[in-house]
Amino acid sequence: MKDNTLKLALLCQVLFAATFCCTCFAQAVPFAENGSLKMLYDNRMYPQAVEDRGKVYIVWRGEKGLPYILSYDLDTRDFSEPFMLLTGMEDMIDAKKYASDHHYAPVLWIDFKGYLHVVFGCHNTPGTHLISSRPRDMKRWGNLGPLYGMASYPKVHQVYDNKTLVYFRHGGHLGAWKYRLSSDGGRTWDDPKTYVTDLNMRPRDGFLAEHAGSYHTTEMSEDGKTLHVSFIWKVEDPVLNSRYNDLLHDYTQRYNLYYLKIDLPSGRAYNYDGKELELPVRKKEADADCLVWDTQERVAAVGPSICLDDNGLPNLLLPVSEETPYKCRFYFVRRMNGQWQKTPITRTAHPFNASHLERNDDGTFKAYLITGQGENISEEEMDQYGWGDRVEEWVSDQNGENWKLSRDITPQKGHKYQNIKFISQGAKGTAKNMLLFYSWQDAHGPGTAYIWDNRK
Repeated sequence: MKDNTLKLALLCQVLFAATFCCTCFAQAVPFAENGSLKMLYDNRMYPQAVEDRGKVYIVWRGEKGLPYILSYDLDTRDFSEPFMLLTGMEDMIDAKKYASDHHYAPVLWIDFKGYLHVVFGCHNTPGTHLISSRPRDMKRWGNLGPLYGMASYPKVHQVYDNKTLVYFRHGGHLGAWKYRLSSDGGRTWDDPKTYVTDLNMRPRDGFLAEHAGSYHTTEMSEDGKTLHVSFIWKVEDPVLNSRYNDLLHDYTQRYNLYYLKIDLPSGRAYNYDGKELELPVRKKEADADCLVWDTQERVAAVGPSICLDDNGLPNLLLPVSEETPYKCRFYFVRRMNGQWQKTPITRTAHPFNASHLERNDDGTFKAYLITGQGENISEEEMDQYGWGDRVEEWVSDQNGENWKLSRDITPQKGHKYQNIKFISQGAKGTAKNMLLFYSWQDAHGPGTAYIWDNRK
C-alpha cells in the first residue's frame, strides 16, 4: 500500500513537472543597454521592429538620443552588432537637440524591394529619412531628405497595391493630423489635400475647441484599404479639472476616446456606424460623431492599442484614471449591442503605462500590460512619463467580459518598465507571441531594451 502511495506521489510530481514545462515561457532577453528616455517610444509612434525573411530588425533611441539598429535571427535567436545610423553623418544634426528631445526616436519599415527605411528627428520638424544602400544592409545608408515640413509621431503601414502610408501630426500640440502615401516604398510621397482631424479648426464652436489638440493611434485592415484611427483629446492650456479640483500637468490634461476610419482608395472617412464625416474632423464633429467614451475628466493620456476582430471591427485597450489623475485602470473597450462597452482589467500606477492587445485564433484576447507598483506623481528624466515594476500578460474569455492574469513576464525585479511595442510583419499585420519593451533602474538611466520571444 505504501509502495503504491509512493508511486502515485511520484507520478503526480512528474505530471506536474511536465505541465509546468509545457506552460513555461521564454525569458525576455536584453538586446541594448544604452537607452535614453523613450528608448522605445509609446504607442503614438511605430513600428520600431519589423520581421522580414527570418529576422527582426529593431531601432531604438540610444546613447545621447541617437538612433541605433540591429537584427535578431528568429532561428538562432542571436543578435547582430548594433549600428548607430548617423555614423559618418554626425555633422548633419544638432547633437544637443537629439540628446534632449525624446520625440526624435526612430521608426522603421522595409519596402517591397527589401530596402530598410528609418525616419527619426521628428518633433515639429521635417525629420530625417534614411534608406539602406542595399536591401537589408544595416551599415550603409543614404539620405532621402525630410519627411515633411513639420512632422511629429510618424506611424507607418504597408497598405493596398504595395503602397506605403505614413500618418503623423503636422504642427504643434494644436496641429492637425494627416497621412501621405507612397507607391515606391517611401522614396517619394503624394500629399492628400485635406487633413484627417483638426480639432482646433475654425469655427471653434466645439466644447473647449480653442484648447483642442489630439493624439492618435492607428491600425490597418487585412486588405490594406481601411485605416482605423483612434484618438484622445489634448487640452492645451491650463483648465481646471473639476473631477480632481486641480490644474493638471500637461500630459494629464488629456481626455475622452474617439474613433473613425478612412477608406484609403477613396480618401473618405466614416464613423463606426458608417456615417460619412467631413474632413478635417473638428472638435464639435468629433464629440458628436466619433466619441467612444466621454471620460468625464478622467485622464486618458495615450491613445489605445487597436486590435481588429474577424469582421475587421476594432477593439481598444487603454489606461484611464480613477481616484487620482495618476492611479489608473486598464480598460478593454469594444462595441456590443450597439453600445461601447468598457471592461476593467487591472490597476496600473500611471496614465502613460503601456499596453498591447492581441486576438487569439479562438476569439479570446491577450493584453500585455505595464502594471504593479510605479510612479504616481510627476517625476523627471527616465521616470518622467511613468513606469510600472511588472510586465504582465492577461487573457480574456471570448466576449472579453472576464479577464485573468496569465503570467508575469517581468525579466528582472527591482527595475522600472515601460512601452510595450509590437513587432510589425509589414502587410501581414503584427507578430504574435513576440514583443519589445524597456526598463531602467535609476532615473538618470541608462535604459535596457528587451525582446520577448514566446514562439513555440
